[in-house]
Amino acid sequence: MAASPDPGRPEEVHDAVAHASLRLLAGAVPKATLERLRRETKAAAAEYPWESTTRALLADSVEPGQLVQRGLAAQRDWILRGGRETPKPGLGVRTKGLVARLAAQLIFGLLYGVVVVVVLVVLKYKHPSIDIYVAVDWFAAAVAWARRLLGG
Repeated sequence: MAASPDPGRPEEVHDAVAHASLRLLAGAVPKATLERLRRETKAAAAEYPWESTTRALLADSVEPGQLVQRGLAAQRDWILRGGRETPKPGLGVRTKGLVARLAAQLIFGLLYGVVVVVVLVVLKYKHPSIDIYVAVDWFAAAVAWARRLLGG
């Protein structure tokens, strides 16, 4: 089946592409071949070189019984996984992401707070008549209003 499928015969093309896909699904394609095909596909400017790719995937001989067995195992795993979606990252990766996000938010919040305090101090220094502490009274009034609203 190393010969190129005839594009004029759709069933021949279908069979060749299906067999190539089975080999990919079963992991029966050597890594060197996959790497070479990856480079060729990236280099193809206009469109996907499906004929040469299919021919290359079908070039190596594979024991049919083992191919079907490995293909069915991969098919089962695909279905149990829920399709082509990749599995969610592990708990360790998610925990690292959470810690990194919280650290970034904490750093940003601290920097924002420092900038606000510096701006208020500069404002008080430039214009001593301005009461920068009025914001504290507003905040206390808002907290009291929220407590009354929530019934606490």
